[in-house]
Amino acid sequence: MGGPDITLARAIDRYVASVEGAGYSPHTLKSYATRLNDYLRWVIEDGGDETPTARQDAEAIQSYLASLRRRRIGRRVGVSPGTLAHAYAVLSGFHRWMEGTLRIEPNPMRDVLKPRAETSIDEEFHSLTADQLEELLHTAREGWGPDDGPPDLRTVNRREEDWLLVALMGLAGLRVSEVCSIDRGDVVGDVLHLIGKGRKRRAVPLAPEILDALANRYTPPREGRHLFGRPTEPARRLAPYSVEQRIPRLARAAGILELRVTPHVLRHTFGSLMLAADPTALIPTRDLMGHESVETTNKYAHTREADRRLALSSMAELRARARSRRPD
Repeated sequence: MGGPDITLARAIDRYVASVEGAGYSPHTLKSYATRLNDYLRWVIEDGGDETPTARQDAEAIQSYLASLRRRRIGRRVGVSPGTLAHAYAVLSGFHRWMEGTLRIEPNPMRDVLKPRAETSIDEEFHSLTADQLEELLHTAREGWGPDDGPPDLRTVNRREEDWLLVALMGLAGLRVSEVCSIDRGDVVGDVLHLIGKGRKRRAVPLAPEILDALANRYTPPREGRHLFGRPTEPARRLAPYSVEQRIPRLARAAGILELRVTPHVLRHTFGSLMLAADPTALIPTRDLMGHESVETTNKYAHTREADRRLALSSMAELRARARSRRPD
């Protein structure tokens, strides 16, 4: 049995069995199995789901590689550069196999940066500047000229949908899977209630401009309870892979060519701008993003809703300054 519903544990077992049949040495087989099972344990501990699916996003893989740099091994902190490179290679081979054999697409390793010995953890994550995020939001809603890409044939409602997709990841820190899972009744007042990674519930206060778009600008599909529907089948929920294809196109039209902008990049942009606006907002930012730290002490840290709103207002001030610098 294959496909996107297969568990990560089952996929690893099948992959290791396929490698065994390819004539690799016992040492190589053991190193592959050890690394992949270590990755499985980390996914379970980080997400709190005992049976995670094989479909893992780039953020999870990037975070796992970053965690290896923080792992305490005896008196040393962090694995060796060779071990880090080996982990990347094993995960790359595993996801190529899943893409080709189980048809689990897209391959998240395309958006995972290959670690280098001389880079810091922060350098392993790409993000947009405040100015670039504003330009992307502007392009999503207002469109682009003939010199910036193919003709913009989107309807007004499609433009609002694109703006909301960018905003919910770049201004609210949601994962692409969380965005696609939003139902119309999930927004109560100015708070979005969702079930995130590991089936954990969290409440995310939304910026006034997102609330305005939801209430006055965007019209959701008539059929079904979901907020975003597929372009050709509105009665069906929008799929993450569709968003993963849409965002890079919008970024190119916005003139952002120096990096490939993905949902993962937008989510990391949110975290980066939040901490740039308020370096003391580490825990509120973590709570807003629904991220579970691998450090035991952080697993029990929570913030009040007022703290999260204050952190969001700091980010809004940073974005207002970026907007003021945009040419008319």
